[in-house]
Amino acid sequence: MTRFWAAALFLALPLSACGVLGASRTVELDVVNVSLPAAVSPAAPLQVDVRASIGSCEDTNHRLTLVSRTTQVLTLKAEATKTRPGAVCPAVYAETTLSYSDPGTPARTDPFEVIVNGKSWGKVRVQ
Repeated sequence: MTRFWAAALFLALPLSACGVLGASRTVELDVVNVSLPAAVSPAAPLQVDVRASIGSCEDTNHRLTLVSRTTQVLTLKAEATKTRPGAVCPAVYAETTLSYSDPGTPARTDPFEVIVNGKSWGKVRVQ
């Protein structure tokens, strides 16, 4: 009988709030909206604000990461670190704004496209 309870406890651990057997990993956040200016000069700083949902207590370290940057395209990734996979979390929906400032080097050409998590969110006029 003791073996039965030991086995049951071992199988229940991954379902516990501690997430004992889970390993940290990077996850993509769901992007709700991206705010861009209508126009920018070729070498001026460009502010990109990304609104993303963060509805899980498992996700920490929410960030906007530069994937690539050319004269015509800025590619970003909204992501988080899932630190407690398998944790029991309350059903809560929340959003946060993550910001990235592109320094303008190399100088942009018109039009300048912004891509976040693989989706084009618009083009900025370069003037």
